[in-house]
Amino acid sequence: MKYPNFYQAFTNYVDLPVEAYLDVESRMLRRTIGKNDYVIKSGQTIRYLPFINKGLMVNYRLDENGNKHVIQIRWTGSWLGDLYSFFSGNPTRFNIQTYQDTDLLLMDHETYDYITSEYPLCERYFRLGLQNAYVETLNQIFNLHSLSAEERYLELIKNFPTLLDEIPHYLIASYLNIKPQSLSRVRKKLKNEGR
Repeated sequence: MKYPNFYQAFTNYVDLPVEAYLDVESRMLRRTIGKNDYVIKSGQTIRYLPFINKGLMVNYRLDENGNKHVIQIRWTGSWLGDLYSFFSGNPTRFNIQTYQDTDLLLMDHETYDYITSEYPLCERYFRLGLQNAYVETLNQIFNLHSLSAEERYLELIKNFPTLLDEIPHYLIASYLNIKPQSLSRVRKKLKNEGR
């Protein structure tokens, strides 16, 4: 196995036989992208589903004033792409950008169709992954409307404790739907409380 993070992503959901996994792994395209480079820009059509073998990426949209609105932050061991664009062939409305040197494994349509028909467990893997992504999205929306800025920040840091060292704080603030000044106040308050 060349990509243990990729293998782990599968085994988190399904018991894919090693031979099947090795077939899937051999069909993935590998691409290394430098820090702050784009995987895809708004208006382009995404041709691959990117798996983050190592690194950190952010999915965001720009408003009419050029402000970034962060939709997703994903790191090593995660998928981050635009399923709508990938499956429909329509242009994406998002930008996906790296925030550290990132090693990606890319799955094209042909590979996706092959592995989901050849290995039914792969179809189950993607279905479970989509279900979990949907639940995560609902939780994020719930948190934005129900939790305080401090609670949202603590939840994010619990899931990815080194995030503050990885990307600009204004992107974290955007993801939490607060102003950068509010994020600074939350962090200062928590620091003063010894948390």
